[in-house]
Amino acid sequence: MKLYHTIGGLLFFCLFSAGTNAQSFLSLSTGFSADLNNPNHSFHHIPFSLIWKPLKQKNSPLFIELDYDIPLPGKASGDAYTLNPTLPQKVTLQENILPYIFTGSVGFRIHLLTTKDNNSFYLNILPLGICNQNIKVSYKNFDSRNYEVLNPDVNSSETGFVMSIAPAYYFHKTKQDMMIILHLQTPLLKGNRDYLLSYKYIAPVQLTFGYKFYYNK
Repeated sequence: MKLYHTIGGLLFFCLFSAGTNAQSFLSLSTGFSADLNNPNHSFHHIPFSLIWKPLKQKNSPLFIELDYDIPLPGKASGDAYTLNPTLPQKVTLQENILPYIFTGSVGFRIHLLTTKDNNSFYLNILPLGICNQNIKVSYKNFDSRNYEVLNPDVNSSETGFVMSIAPAYYFHKTKQDMMIILHLQTPLLKGNRDYLLSYKYIAPVQLTFGYKFYYNK
């Protein structure tokens, strides 16, 4: 409960402590994402990221980030068995796994350097985020009447806290900045599942490209 109060306090501060003489911004980006926590599975995504800096002060560090990762088909295999003597005792099935990931985080930026062309390099630190990992599992051409998969993977939808870090490089322009961001996120910070699955909580690493748009509130 204390963590929820912390999130609420940070959001309140972001929304109501703005100044009057500078600009806020929104940034949108997309790219490619891979998973660092499941070496036996190939989980890849197309990420979409939105960053909102509600404070008007130019050097204010706080921002809010929303990330949605759309999965590319992830394939694995599983064995199914039967006691029917007229059928092969064991068959290997293709397993399709689709992990959808949504994360909302509160973070702050650390300015590292500015080049002579006014490009800038920041380190985004997101110490507090809430992530939902909704994973859909299916077995291709599975004869469920005659075969049984031992300890099968099942659908799951789990939510937990995460932390992230993201170096970001901005190419300065007049009305918007083009940017490149490398975003690394922890797996869900919670205990082990009650039911053993072949995959662990996903830890996405995203490489995204996009634009930062300034606006006046």
